[in-house]
Amino acid sequence: MAPATLVFFVTRDGHSRELASRIGERLKAPVHEIKDLVKRKGFIGYMRTGAQASMKMATPIAETGVELEGVKLVVLVQPVWAASLCPPLRSWLIANRDHLRGARLALLVSCQISPPSRIQAKYDSEFGQAFGPLAALAVVHQNLSEPERSRIINDFAAALGNA
Repeated sequence: MAPATLVFFVTRDGHSRELASRIGERLKAPVHEIKDLVKRKGFIGYMRTGAQASMKMATPIAETGVELEGVKLVVLVQPVWAASLCPPLRSWLIANRDHLRGARLALLVSCQISPPSRIQAKYDSEFGQAFGPLAALAVVHQNLSEPERSRIINDFAAALGNA
């Protein structure tokens, strides 16, 4: 049986990995990577990333092999690509829809400029009906100072305790 809380992340440049590690430590939850099988390095990879995110595509991912039965809370950590949910996360949510029934989802995102309201709207339109409202949402802009990043992560973790 799975732990009560799990953290899953998608990363292209490592920002989301660092956030996932920090929230996993704070929540005392195991952290697992959703491995993207699409080449995303370089200019062509960057353009492919934006196009696939804009078109709401699901793309190939590696099987995580993580048991989800009995999980109560899943924290998803992702970069924002083209102001959207990233395709590997979309693929994982679609693949695990049945396994996540009854679990609460929370979203922690790394981005440069996207406002939280836009990210919330994207989640709601694609997955809100299937999974219900997010237990919490936080946006960590990449140019924030360390104290501000820590404050956001701590506030996010606290909100999960109250959700």
